[in-house]
Amino acid sequence: MFFLKTIFGKSKEEMADFLANHRRYSTMGTRSAAESYSNCCKIHSLGLRGAQLAKAQEVVQLENLQDLINRPIRRFTEETFGAYTVGFNGRMGGHMVLYSGEYYDPGYKSYCTGCGQRNYQAVPAGESAPCGVCTTPRTNYKVPPRFHRVHSNGIDHGMSRDDFLDLSQSQLKTKFDLVRRFDEVCDQVRNEFITLLDDFIVVEEQVMVPTMVKRLARI
Repeated sequence: MFFLKTIFGKSKEEMADFLANHRRYSTMGTRSAAESYSNCCKIHSLGLRGAQLAKAQEVVQLENLQDLINRPIRRFTEETFGAYTVGFNGRMGGHMVLYSGEYYDPGYKSYCTGCGQRNYQAVPAGESAPCGVCTTPRTNYKVPPRFHRVHSNGIDHGMSRDDFLDLSQSQLKTKFDLVRRFDEVCDQVRNEFITLLDDFIVVEEQVMVPTMVKRLARI
């Protein structure tokens, strides 16, 4: 455990102290916005040493780094039915922040089997409807896609120790368990990052990017 600290008791006082003293960070990347629970994930704050720390300097430059280490976050979002998730905030994404959120139906009814373009119109039964982008026939979703949106409002913003103590035991325990689970998720993300450092190396390769140009063709 790194972010998740051992707590031997769960009295109201201990839970209130834990919540009131937990690290916090803005949900909008500015100190004027609402705050939520957070953990610092800058590479010099992760307990890395020697070769790990040197390699981390390269790994954090990967454009898809968050995609490579966010599996614990996806699990957490699913287990809370979208009510909570974890996001990276601050300069260079140096803070993991607990956010509230929700799943929602974007309204798409069909999609292109060729390019994947989504469409708000369903394909009528027995008919064919071409994609407006590549003209490949569209097909209706069997299960409508589900998107997730993150809320920028803070969580327990401005609450003091006394405010937490004013809650009932069950209300306080619910908040306590949520933030403890958040710390556990941050530990799991850190472990994913360390696995990248230990099991992979950063390599450079040349990627050819297609470019659209205009030219003359004989009629």
